[in-house]
Amino acid sequence: MSEAQKWAATSVRYVLLIVFAIAILTPLYVLLVTSLKDSGDVTPATAWDLPTRLSVDGWAAAIAKLAPPLVRSLTLAVSAAVLSSIIGAINGFVFARWKFPGSHVIFVLFLFGMFIPYQAIMIPLQGMMLEMQGWAPWIQGIPTLILAHTVYGIPICTLIFRNYYATAVPKEIIEAARVDGAGMLRTLGSVVLPVSAPAFVVTLIWQFTSAW
Repeated sequence: MSEAQKWAATSVRYVLLIVFAIAILTPLYVLLVTSLKDSGDVTPATAWDLPTRLSVDGWAAAIAKLAPPLVRSLTLAVSAAVLSSIIGAINGFVFARWKFPGSHVIFVLFLFGMFIPYQAIMIPLQGMMLEMQGWAPWIQGIPTLILAHTVYGIPICTLIFRNYYATAVPKEIIEAARVDGAGMLRTLGSVVLPVSAPAFVVTLIWQFTSAW
């Protein structure tokens, strides 16, 4: 390819990127300038105009309405992400470095949970919660949703941590901890978890977005 052809190809790519950027940013621009206008100034004819005077009344009203459900959503997503990541770390360590008879079969059964779609359990779960509501009124609350998302996220978190501990954590340091008399929990807490930040970042982001 000649220099002229390379320049032409590069120019076309940049033009397409600029067009796509404009297409994506234009609605955001209209949304932003409209949100800073008084309600009386918002008309189709002035949608593109900058606000004559700044007003945050729309933002205040939106925050007042969205704050309670947003807090509940954050509580649900953060709690489910943290709990499933912690449980997944323990499971992954056991399956990777502290194996026991039958651990391979149990690990395979864990993996089956990854292939169950949300849609397959939403209606049965809702029906079960409605049946239990009579004798357990709290069953409809946030804790139950946190439990459901935590349990659903355990298989993928277990797989991520198991692969991380099997490949990224040298078995020599775990064997050294065993020689020093450390049990499973001591080895996990003192040796393995301090070097598990990369796996935790992955599972926390994954589970947060899934629960959200």
